[in-house]
Amino acid sequence: MSPPTADRPLVTAVVPTHDRPEGLVRAVESIREQRYRPLELVVVDDNPSTPAEELLANVELSGLERVRCVRGHDHDGAGAARNTGIAAARGEYVAFLDDDDRWIDGRIERAVSVLERDPDVGVVYSGTRELHEDGERRRVPPAVDDLTAALFCRNVVGSMSVVTVRTDLARSVPIDETMPAWEDIDWYLQLSLETTFHRIADPLVVRDMTSEDRLSADFDRAHEAHRRFVEKNAPLAAERGWLAGRRLRGWSAYRAGRDGLNTGRYAGARSDLLRAFLAYPLEPRFLTYLLASLGGRTTHRVARTARDWLST
Repeated sequence: MSPPTADRPLVTAVVPTHDRPEGLVRAVESIREQRYRPLELVVVDDNPSTPAEELLANVELSGLERVRCVRGHDHDGAGAARNTGIAAARGEYVAFLDDDDRWIDGRIERAVSVLERDPDVGVVYSGTRELHEDGERRRVPPAVDDLTAALFCRNVVGSMSVVTVRTDLARSVPIDETMPAWEDIDWYLQLSLETTFHRIADPLVVRDMTSEDRLSADFDRAHEAHRRFVEKNAPLAAERGWLAGRRLRGWSAYRAGRDGLNTGRYAGARSDLLRAFLAYPLEPRFLTYLLASLGGRTTHRVARTARDWLST
């Protein structure tokens, strides 16, 4: 049995949405099914045709403390939408949910318990269950000793749907709205300089990886995000030594190149993966992916087949 809501802090669920009506309804229903209360919902609405209020008209939301739909600004991007949601939040904590993901019951309860117990923790994140065309996979975020150093290279936290953050912290360190992609890892990096993160290994979010318009699948945005991420954060990494700066450049180029491979943009992928290998040749996967890109679709298909065979 949960304690009385009067003794518990208000949590704001922020859901940016753009042209995924069925996904939005499923996402909001998963928020409603959280046993934690008090819980408010802020939907940042960038639907081009049907407003979110109409899409949610038949969804029972009376158990929530407050429901508000806020119009976005001409699809300015995920970062701007989430900043809009943070600005509208009344809760002490903000938890994000993409409109093609779902929360598992207990996600908010467990995050709040950590934040209430340890005032030094500003961000809580969890594992996920990913739905792929070939089945379901569990993703456990790795335990790392130096989160900032890890974020120079990889998004070891996960999607925004797994994150709960103190609202005052989210407002003092806003998401960079100029990032066309990778705004999540960039934001985590900036937050890691200001606060402590707490990892919950259990999967508390379901992510639908079959969505065709996942932002990470947009090569042009990923390529520009690579450039901006390096431009912004390379000086910070270089403060930790020349090798840290090379690793940041290499991993950023690798992520852009990997997105290029996955979207069939082989010429761009080769260029990025070559840049990754030259920047940091000590990482074996950079050369592996570069070789997979050399023959375009053919060598990429062979590499994927070999990978799947070795993993069985």
